[in-house]
Amino acid sequence: MRKIFSLGLLLFVASFSYGQVEKVEEMRQHYNPNFKKSSLFIYYYKDINNYFTPFIGTWIYQNANQTFVIRFWKETKVDYTEEAPKYYTDELRGHYKLVQNYGQPNEQIIYTSQKNIGNSITPWPTIVTANQPIESFIMSGFVYDVAGALNPNYPTGVMGDLDMRINPANPNTAQWKVTLPQGMRGMDQPSTFTIPTNVTLTKTN
Repeated sequence: MRKIFSLGLLLFVASFSYGQVEKVEEMRQHYNPNFKKSSLFIYYYKDINNYFTPFIGTWIYQNANQTFVIRFWKETKVDYTEEAPKYYTDELRGHYKLVQNYGQPNEQIIYTSQKNIGNSITPWPTIVTANQPIESFIMSGFVYDVAGALNPNYPTGVMGDLDMRINPANPNTAQWKVTLPQGMRGMDQPSTFTIPTNVTLTKTN
């Protein structure tokens, strides 16, 4: 009887040592330095408050006969279990393009982010990644500017910090701002953006 009890206790302890349990938390806890994580759990940082929902869809900025178009969608439970510590998270993702005569029969794409990474055969799954909803109508993340001439040493183009804020009084408009990240940069690292960096976007659907 004692042997059976000891074996059961060993299996119980082993299940906690090697079999982490998934636990859902609000997304902002992932960035909260005071959040106490437990090694017993694999956390899923979920967009519980649906902060990403107002951003999902197509937004445009028109300048004369050229239109910057960006489409956002939400990916749920993105897998980061190969990292330490393991976790899942929801992410807002997007692709952009600049179009001449947008919506017209003679429409022409000037540039698009839906292309391969550098000279590889791997397409960009997303060019915008936002996983830090600060509060309702405010989103931050990063965007890769692959619209300009690419330096072979930097196939991801110019990386920018993204801040997008929807106007609560008119949820179909939002301010889009892109800035260079803080910190040191390589002498030959590209730093000039081709995409718009400070414009008002209008939601079309």
